[in-house]
Amino acid sequence: MSDLSRDERLAADLENLRSVKKRSELFDFECNGNAPDRYTLIFHGKGISRGLAVDAEIEEVDLHRCNLRLPYSYPVRPPDIRWLTPIFHPNVSFSGFINLKDIGIKWESHLTLEFVCQRLWDVARFEHFELTTATNYAAKTWFEGNPEFVRPADKRPLLERRVPSGSNVVKYERRGAKVALPEVKQDEELFYIDENTPIPQLPRMSLNSREGRADDDVIYIGYD
Repeated sequence: MSDLSRDERLAADLENLRSVKKRSELFDFECNGNAPDRYTLIFHGKGISRGLAVDAEIEEVDLHRCNLRLPYSYPVRPPDIRWLTPIFHPNVSFSGFINLKDIGIKWESHLTLEFVCQRLWDVARFEHFELTTATNYAAKTWFEGNPEFVRPADKRPLLERRVPSGSNVVKYERRGAKVALPEVKQDEELFYIDENTPIPQLPRMSLNSREGRADDDVIYIGYD
């Protein structure tokens, strides 16, 4: 991707973010044009913020907006990023600026905006922070003094894990979740697992053995 012209690279970045948006329930973005160099990245999920007063309380936030600008020397030079919504994070300055190096990204021209967005979401939900490279020292001090803080604030990954195309495993949901089963053609097999699925008897042969018919496929999911 580093061999593309600037316009080709910008167009490829736009398609990359469109792909992320399609695969994520949490992500959206705003931009103008077919080869934009400025984006507003939007993450819908839990994070924390705190007012400027010394005795201000920690507050939960559920919307994050970042400005991402691709400079003229991009992709040789990394994107410039500024957080627009309130956030209390050791690696986000009071004015909202973030250095990718401070959040563990050593920039290289082949890195995609998808990769950057995944790290920014991890920053938003406090899955990732680097106290040794803190630029917000009030946040650094707070986190050092509150090791019991449960993180990540939001356990959802940015991108859904997709089952490979052609698999007969359609979907698994945690206990109590409501799911809508997909439509299935008459000649297709549907294999659905939930908390009501009975635990099958294990085959008699050893799980460490490959004995059995040549066409046997044994897949076991359970607690053992």
